[in-house]
Amino acid sequence: MTAIHAEGLTKVFDDRIRAVSGVNLDVEEGTIFGFLGPNGAGKTTTIRLLNGTLTPTGGTSRILGLESREEEIRRRTATLAEEARMYEHMSVLDNLRFFAAMYDLPPSEAEPRIRTLLERMKLWDKRELKLGSFSTGMKKRVYLCRTLLHRPEIVFLDEPTSGLDPEAATQVTDLIRSLAREHGTTIFLCTHNLFLAERICDGFGFIRSGELVAAGSREELIRASTQTPEVEIRTDRGTERFGYGTEADIDGLVRRVQEQGKRIIEVRLLRPTLEEVYFRTIGRNHELV
Repeated sequence: MTAIHAEGLTKVFDDRIRAVSGVNLDVEEGTIFGFLGPNGAGKTTTIRLLNGTLTPTGGTSRILGLESREEEIRRRTATLAEEARMYEHMSVLDNLRFFAAMYDLPPSEAEPRIRTLLERMKLWDKRELKLGSFSTGMKKRVYLCRTLLHRPEIVFLDEPTSGLDPEAATQVTDLIRSLAREHGTTIFLCTHNLFLAERICDGFGFIRSGELVAAGSREELIRASTQTPEVEIRTDRGTERFGYGTEADIDGLVRRVQEQGKRIIEVRLLRPTLEEVYFRTIGRNHELV
């Protein structure tokens, strides 16, 4: 089932600034979609159009089969912005209880949910401390707990691991993966961390100047960006590269090298990384942020 669908999605500000231009996009339910692009490319605006915070200038989008502007979307999705805020003069526990009430969660459901999330983020023993006393990374983990309180079916995440130390980033990454794999949650992930995206995402979209310039799985993006696939064969006499049409052609290349009396040490497909595909598509002059 398609969880997120956009068709010709466009947003123009002040009748002249085209922030998002004709985006066509489909994200399947229960998958993690990595949305990548340089600063000012339109990533955050796209999220705000999809979750109904902004009204599009043109085009349409549907979330879980509903028009993005329908109120029901707010109850079934959640968004964690990069600059999220909560009440710093309140304790972590009181903050989460307040937001649970905003989501109409009864205490009988909210209390065990809050404990589960805080324990997952290694914050249960700090639940009575004021949020303002926390580091940036610890606050980010609390914000993520708030985002997941009502068990949303779709979660929009904007740089969820920024400001986190490696251990906390791993906790967040593991939680994101388990949400999709174990609970069927759809994750729309904006990140500049290509290593993170390549490790956990099922699909990717590259956006530049408001236009979605490429989308698909890792394999689809690699094939689209590679004109002539190559294989590298290392032998006792050196290393050679060969172009090939399909992987079935590689057997013939190996036999040819062997017939020349060379002893094969290694055969390696030369495949670009997601980072290389990204820069081939977007251009080296665009910095990921």
